[in-house]
Amino acid sequence: MYCTNCGRKLPEDGSPCVCRRQPAQPEQPEQQTYTQPVQPQQNYGAPTQNFQMPPQYYAQPPVQYPVQRPITPVHGVLKSFFASPLFLITAILFSANLLFQIIASLFPQDPAYIVNQIYSNLPYEMQFIISPGDLYSALSNAQSGTTVGTVIGMLITGGLMAAAYWITYISAKNPSVPAAKTAGLTIMKVFSIISLVVLSLVEVLCVVLAVIFGVALADNDYGYMDEMMIGFFIILIAACIIGFVVLIFEIIYEAKVIKMLNSAKNAMLTGMVPNKASMFVAVICFISAAVSFFSVFGDAVLYGWIRVPLGLTSVALNVLYGLLVLQFNKMLKNAGMAR
Repeated sequence: MYCTNCGRKLPEDGSPCVCRRQPAQPEQPEQQTYTQPVQPQQNYGAPTQNFQMPPQYYAQPPVQYPVQRPITPVHGVLKSFFASPLFLITAILFSANLLFQIIASLFPQDPAYIVNQIYSNLPYEMQFIISPGDLYSALSNAQSGTTVGTVIGMLITGGLMAAAYWITYISAKNPSVPAAKTAGLTIMKVFSIISLVVLSLVEVLCVVLAVIFGVALADNDYGYMDEMMIGFFIILIAACIIGFVVLIFEIIYEAKVIKMLNSAKNAMLTGMVPNKASMFVAVICFISAAVSFFSVFGDAVLYGWIRVPLGLTSVALNVLYGLLVLQFNKMLKNAGMAR
């Protein structure tokens, strides 16, 4: 016999099946899952197919990329030159010279002292030609009318030149920049051109005034002073000739300086080997240093000892300019770039 509940074989002693003796297990309620009903999509007049915007093509401006200039050994040589201690000393002395110029302009010498010094060195006969009072008035008016303008002009021109030296030195000293900047050389070149034009005009004007003054002296009758005036006229003619010679040398000097600056600037931009610096410039710089040294004492006599620092720094600057020319050529020669 078998149990009708679980299907087991019933015991032979007639006892109930084992499943009848176990407690009934409560039935687990069936878990119901809730599903969110799908909301129907409502299309308000939209087309059933997917709509894609056509691609828009706009004219983009061309991108300008900086031109990468090749770095050559020339850039290294030029950086070493402009970052040298000699160039640094030149920049420092030029700034000091500018400061001394401004100080000397702010504290001009008394015109009476200048008039006395001039008349004490003139021959006795010459002292009757020009009145001391007129000379004193002319010097006083010139000082009062030009002091402010002179200081402003020095601050502008001298300040730009000093900035040119420092821009060139700092850019050459910067290790993160492969080539020194050319802005400083451009400023130097512009002022060299201006200096050439101004000096030429001043020399021509001085020569013209000297000729007019000489003609005026020749047309007058000075009696017993005729021989002295003839000598003075000869000296004036000699001064005009010297002025012409100086003008020629100044033109050649400034032209050589401009050529050197152009060559160095082009080498810094392109990396091509620059031309050697002109030895004519070095010679003129050393001659100017000698002349400036002897003029220091004359300025001290006429204007006082306040002009001595100005004169000494001018002498030192001329010497340094000549040494810079020699050092530039030496560095090119050592690098095998001299041509």
